[in-house]
Amino acid sequence: AHTIFASNTSSLPIGDIAANAARPEQVIGLHFFSPVEKMPLVEVIPHASTSAQTIATTVKLAKKQGKTPIVVSDKAGFYVNRILAPYINEAIRMLTEGERVEHIDAALVKFGFPVGPIQLLDEVGIDTGTKIIPVLEAAYGERFSAPANVVASILNDDRKGRKNGRGFYLYGEKGRKSKKQVDPAIYKLIGVQGQSRLSAQQVAERCVMLMLNEAARCFDEKVIRSARDGDIGAVFGIGFPPFLGGPFRYMDALGPGEMVATLQRLAALYGPRYAPCEQLVRMAERREHFWTNGETDQGN
Repeated sequence: AHTIFASNTSSLPIGDIAANAARPEQVIGLHFFSPVEKMPLVEVIPHASTSAQTIATTVKLAKKQGKTPIVVSDKAGFYVNRILAPYINEAIRMLTEGERVEHIDAALVKFGFPVGPIQLLDEVGIDTGTKIIPVLEAAYGERFSAPANVVASILNDDRKGRKNGRGFYLYGEKGRKSKKQVDPAIYKLIGVQGQSRLSAQQVAERCVMLMLNEAARCFDEKVIRSARDGDIGAVFGIGFPPFLGGPFRYMDALGPGEMVATLQRLAALYGPRYAPCEQLVRMAERREHFWTNGETDQGN
């Protein structure tokens, strides 16, 4: 009667899992990030009828395991995968435009991420990493669509990344990555030459701006409880550059007006997926910030 049923799903709604449970109030999501031994974050996901007691116990359990928990809403992708997906999708899209794998990854490492988006896909598994995309597209529409034919042709070529020694990068014996060499066959698979046209700054901007815009939407929809939780989630779950403080600290530093202007410029160049979300437009008009929106660091 006291058992809590916690699921590590990244794509199933917790409410659906709880629907047939005898004690739905004791069902919750507890979402870890890989590699688990390195990623300190865990998302605690209550559904509509999860009890406060269950939430408190689960948060306590996560802390006992040495993890940093944030409580997020039971909406598709939760928080971390939802802001990560557009960032990875954009990296794949740039590949289809002919940008080189190592150029894309180096640009985001230069921005401050521990690894680039393409290498990240290789690490978590290309099959695992792309599984969430159709779920997000079904929930939120067009802005989550990935170049599906590209993903399909890579998976059809039996490329799952490091775990099967075949991915975007070449792997030596035992799946060790040989000096970060890209597998040249990738470009043939995608049907491009692989010549970089964009600067590192342009590459990083395209990926990061989509992540920030989605984070602002999550804030607006109350997927996260505070800007602080949103920053913790991105830094500890994705490796968002800690010296920038997290997506919300970074957006505050840029200012909402600058965010909106940059997104509008990118939307004119690349299409409506860059359209600034209502939250940012509103904040730009009122000159508001995320962390001062009743969100000063009060601790949890």
